[in-house]
Amino acid sequence: MNILFYEWGSYTAGDVASAFKEAGISTDIYQYILTDKNEDERFENELESKIKNSSYDAVFSVNYFPVIAKVCHKNNIKYISWSYDNPLNVINIEETLGLSTNYVFLFDKVQASKYQGLGFDNVYHLPLAVSVQRLNGIQLSSVDKARYMSDISFVGNLYNSMLGAYINPLEEYQRGYIDGICTAQSHVYGYYMVDDMLTDAFMDEINQTYKKVKPDTEFVLPREALSYAMAAEITRKERLSILGLLSAHHDVSLYSRDKIDGLADIKQKGAVDYSSEMPKVFKCSKVNMNITLKILQSGIPLRVLDIMGCGGFVLSNYQPEVAEYFVNGEEIAMYDSVEDAYAQADYYLAHDDIRCDIARRGLEKVSREFSYRDRVNDMLRISGLS
Repeated sequence: MNILFYEWGSYTAGDVASAFKEAGISTDIYQYILTDKNEDERFENELESKIKNSSYDAVFSVNYFPVIAKVCHKNNIKYISWSYDNPLNVINIEETLGLSTNYVFLFDKVQASKYQGLGFDNVYHLPLAVSVQRLNGIQLSSVDKARYMSDISFVGNLYNSMLGAYINPLEEYQRGYIDGICTAQSHVYGYYMVDDMLTDAFMDEINQTYKKVKPDTEFVLPREALSYAMAAEITRKERLSILGLLSAHHDVSLYSRDKIDGLADIKQKGAVDYSSEMPKVFKCSKVNMNITLKILQSGIPLRVLDIMGCGGFVLSNYQPEVAEYFVNGEEIAMYDSVEDAYAQADYYLAHDDIRCDIARRGLEKVSREFSYRDRVNDMLRISGLS
């Protein structure tokens, strides 16, 4: 079997490619940076030429790209995509999602169910995976231990939300409504209510206000953009609140390209490379925090699996699929408020044996049930290529 693998710099590409090889699949890597996910004439011509001049059984990509879907459909070849992003951030995705040559795999069950409910029966739910074998091969030197050792660590963005720019021109009651939704959502774990609250009527009101403030504007704010901006703002505040509270009492390291002021107790150590440095952080931290972007409704974030695959202890916000696949208090620890996050971190730091047992059982679970080889087999089976 031959697969053309479009690669754009994704985190999981290397592990997926290794799983293809392990399954005996010949894989050609095609690297290209798209100018537009929907249209790129040069890319379309190159991709079509590769398909016509080789005997590929399918084209694969990490995340979904409409431009690939269109070329594959035109040339009657299967297009398999497996996304680790949520939302997919694809404009007008419904225009290409239903093409008969598509097999689209999403790690978030709620997102997959949404598209299935709209009639896209070629969209499937498939949790993410982790390469325990690769992570086991990353050894810690004495220098690594000195650099990355910490009681509590968090690896991730702090998000610079567009919310302020979006709501600044709005009327007071509109800003108040949005603020009220954000406040309510910040206290809710396991359900993302924002999309339900941003009704068509309210979005029309917002865009009418923009027009009133600037009559010649052509800007129209989509619900998806406002929802993401609200989620980013809520998540930023939650991450800062939790990290600030923890750092007042414990040794906390933040690995992020974002800088924060006003939290002097946090050790800000900058961004780390996904493949070579991040696993060392997870291996050297007693407690690894997972504070999920609020718009991710149910799925298991890649960060959770990566931490477990390193043998690290995970303290995560409650997430429906995390609770479905892992036993709270036995393979992972989950919190349901900022105060609960602090209480649990404090408890597990004081109980090394319990914490290490949970980390060990988490590693055993992902080793058994979250391998890339199994996920690749699932995709091949569903797409009719196994």
